[in-house]
Amino acid sequence: MNGLRLLRDIPIQRKLTIISMLTSTLALLVAGLAFGAYEQVVSRGSMVDRLSITASMVADNSSAALTFNDPASAAGTLRSLGGEDPHIVGAAIYDEKGKAFAVYRRAGWAGDFEAPSVEREGHRFDGGHLRLFRAINLAGEHAGTVYIQRDLAELRARMWRYALIMLLVMAGASAAAMLLATKLHTTISGPVSHLVHVVDTVTTQKNYAVRAAKQGNDELGSLIDGFNAMLSQIQIQDGALQDARDKLEKRVAERTQELQEEVTEHTQAQAELERVHRQLVEASRQAGMAEIATNVLHNVGNVLNSVNVSAILASDLAQKSKADGLGRVVALMREHAHDLGEFIASDPRGKHLPVHLGHLADHLKTEQAAIVKELDSLRSNIEHIKDIVAMQQSYAKVAGVHEIIAVVDLLEDSLRMNTGALARHRVEVVRDFEGQPLVNIDKHKVLQILVNLVRNAKYACSESGLPDRRVTLSVRSANGLARIVVADNGVGIAPENLTRIFNHGFTTRAEGHGFGLHSGALAARELGGTLSVHSDGVGRGATFSLELPLYSVETTDA
Repeated sequence: MNGLRLLRDIPIQRKLTIISMLTSTLALLVAGLAFGAYEQVVSRGSMVDRLSITASMVADNSSAALTFNDPASAAGTLRSLGGEDPHIVGAAIYDEKGKAFAVYRRAGWAGDFEAPSVEREGHRFDGGHLRLFRAINLAGEHAGTVYIQRDLAELRARMWRYALIMLLVMAGASAAAMLLATKLHTTISGPVSHLVHVVDTVTTQKNYAVRAAKQGNDELGSLIDGFNAMLSQIQIQDGALQDARDKLEKRVAERTQELQEEVTEHTQAQAELERVHRQLVEASRQAGMAEIATNVLHNVGNVLNSVNVSAILASDLAQKSKADGLGRVVALMREHAHDLGEFIASDPRGKHLPVHLGHLADHLKTEQAAIVKELDSLRSNIEHIKDIVAMQQSYAKVAGVHEIIAVVDLLEDSLRMNTGALARHRVEVVRDFEGQPLVNIDKHKVLQILVNLVRNAKYACSESGLPDRRVTLSVRSANGLARIVVADNGVGIAPENLTRIFNHGFTTRAEGHGFGLHSGALAARELGGTLSVHSDGVGRGATFSLELPLYSVETTDA
């Protein structure tokens, strides 16, 4: 458990690497095969060396028999080989002309002998046997050849023992890997589930005072810090917006009554109305900020739902693992540890043991790949949430500051803030960008307008019930203006509503407040541009056009 606590403070990527290293038994398999190949080479070399010594002894003991033409003595020498090494299946002594002089066959063996090679020396492995030739020299001259043939039963038994040991090691390592993977998934799924619960509380209860509890210093910890910071900003903006609305409504009501009584003071009243108008614009801007922040929060919630699904899938994979089958195999092998070789060779259950272990290894490898895939999905979604939160915080910090920025970049940011909702409502986004027009502007105000237009287009498409829901974004520039168009194929706008759609409080949606388009029109006018709408009627879609002054060096200098 101490190891799991330490994992909370390291990056998720390193967590995934550790889990992959712990659960990967492929390296053990490769290493085992390499050692097995080495063991076979060494064992074969040792066998050749021993058989060469035996052949040299037979050659020395048979030289006299060849000299005195005593095949009986040579045959006796060959028969003694069977007592010394039961794996020698046959042997022969050939004279200098290659004719068999004496022959030995192990009882029950009916194989063929091989005539001596031209070289009179050498060995080779074939047909499950080792064949070896050794020259017999007498007084420096070739007098004959010794041939010995030995079976490879001893080598095969040695390799079987090695394979069993390798399987046991792999089984133990796989079991340990699955146990660790099952425990490690809670390190990631726990904080994510908690964050999902907090987001659900905020979105359903509109309670921006709650905070997520930080459980570590990894990427999830950084995400929770950023999420809590965003909630603090939303809470402050929401409170400021409510205070501004209350004060504005009270002041407008009071001042309206006063103005009705003081019609003779027209100049003073006009100035007061302009001041109230500026306050209304500021309240609209704060409302837009709160709407953007709320939209970001909904998108974060959508992505967190995907994160939670991936965490649950990874947990289910670990809980439904085939590791319990591995435990039964290991228990069976321990039960027959004293006669494991005989158990595998003769018992019906033992004969199926290697095949079962192979199938089990394939299952565990598949489970590992699935868990790693879900964890990769977790990491990708968490990075997406961090990007959304960071972008919202960036816009919150630079409000009121004019910057030179590409219109296309602002449109892409508005799409990213609506990504989750667009995907959830199955709305296709079509981009039709012509060039990269620049504007020198308060980008937060522009983003407020664009986010609201994209969101309204999404609602219009969703409420239409059409299968092919589409929002088209286009950018053009002409006559010193950048023209941004957001068009949808949704429910459309009735002709009688086209003249009222930008009025304060007007809305056709049951849950709408009629503030978004009104504040957007005010913001566009304050930026020196215009916001307009066109629709061919109900069910014919709608097109909103935002025009802003283009940036140019001449305009800036002037």
